[in-house]
Amino acid sequence: MKEAFEAFEREDWDEAERLYRALLAEPEQEENAMHMLAFTLAMKKEFNESRSLYEELLRQAEQSDDHDEAAAISMHQLAMVCRMEGDASTARKWLERERNLRRDRLPDDHKGHSANAYEFGETALLEGQLEEAIGAFRLALREGKKAEDDMCIACAWRGIGQASALFGHDPGPAYQQSMGAFRRAGDAKGEEEVRSLLEQQSG
Repeated sequence: MKEAFEAFEREDWDEAERLYRALLAEPEQEENAMHMLAFTLAMKKEFNESRSLYEELLRQAEQSDDHDEAAAISMHQLAMVCRMEGDASTARKWLERERNLRRDRLPDDHKGHSANAYEFGETALLEGQLEEAIGAFRLALREGKKAEDDMCIACAWRGIGQASALFGHDPGPAYQQSMGAFRRAGDAKGEEEVRSLLEQQSG
């Protein structure tokens, strides 16, 4: 699994796919391998198989006794894949299902609520709904702060910066906050990506 994740991290999608497919044969690794294979395929824009894997993970989660968190994660990932495909309306349907499940069954999972709100923001950006997007990113930030999760905080500030730039406002302060949170989270890649956004904006 470590070797496969390292391939994923360096964006060697073909190698990551090969390694995750091999891990599907190991029962104790199968579920994690399915998740990461689906994510890898989404990055390769092989959306049909990616969705099929997440749908199977959702089906398995809903058949298990303690399924709420696993089901919510699968719904979230399905929304992400649909959004990456450009299908905002289907992405919204999955996000609404995830949000309802989290509100009903996982009200204190602030990290999960932050991720859900963030994905709503990304979907709203895809649709050109800027006010809705910035509201969703601000909710993601509030929930991320409740969770004390720097990755959630970093992503939320990045989203606020991107929405602010589209509004014609200065995204610099939001991007600075995002870089600081990525730094605290130890995510140098995320920090560098936001720095590139800031340089593009100021350039």
